[in-house]
Amino acid sequence: MAHLALCAATSHVGAIVKNPDAAPEQSGNLHQAWQRLDEEIAGLELDAVVVIATDHYETFGLENYPVFCLGLAAEHKAWGEFGNPSGVVTGRPEPAAHLLQGLTARGFDLARSHTMALDHSFMVPLAKLPSAAAAGVIPLFVNCNTPPLPSLSRCLDLGRALRESIRDLPGEQRIGVIGTGGLSHWVGLPRFGDINEAFDHVLLEAFGQGRLGEIAGWDDTWVEEEAGNGALELRTWLITAAAAGGPARVLAYEPMAAWTVGIGIATFDIVEGSS
Repeated sequence: MAHLALCAATSHVGAIVKNPDAAPEQSGNLHQAWQRLDEEIAGLELDAVVVIATDHYETFGLENYPVFCLGLAAEHKAWGEFGNPSGVVTGRPEPAAHLLQGLTARGFDLARSHTMALDHSFMVPLAKLPSAAAAGVIPLFVNCNTPPLPSLSRCLDLGRALRESIRDLPGEQRIGVIGTGGLSHWVGLPRFGDINEAFDHVLLEAFGQGRLGEIAGWDDTWVEEEAGNGALELRTWLITAAAAGGPARVLAYEPMAAWTVGIGIATFDIVEGSS
């Protein structure tokens, strides 16, 4: 039986790598947290990392826009859009195929892609966590921005199914899960640049106390009004938290006005045998 060895989550705005030294006291705290997380990942000697993120109309457009899509490529090219990280990321097609089979058996009819390219929502976290990239990546796309979105409760269930599917992988593989997105921010709207620090703390506290059912009951209209359309990316955090089964431990949080996003970095306690 495979082992779920890591669950973590982080924000992914491109400014993290394009303007890394903005607001040094805040950004320095965040960079230190990413470095600590990267060192933890390196020490785990993972065989693959499932990276849960969205897409900003680079890979998927309105001609074909899935709710969930799993990448099965041996290599995933980066878009490098607007100066974001470019290059090629090593994939893990064999465990990805097993995960697809396991998730399908558990009632999740995911789309799959053997040519899935990655935008900044995948690439920025991988740039900050090179040990995750070195382990090999299984990208899991989640629609977080084009209605109708998957419900938060559906994402909660997906996280639980992902945990079970990982543990059913053959052999003694050690697998990590990293969710990327949020926190509060407004994209392409008049409130662009605003951050709702109070909302971010409420969300992180709920994750820290393991109140996933409460988060899954939140209304998307309320989330968007309070924390912006970018906060709908909390789906990636919820899937990751549900895979872990335990509470979050926040490594760092900063309301990064210079990056126009509330930035959170967390790991989740993994509860063995949780259902």
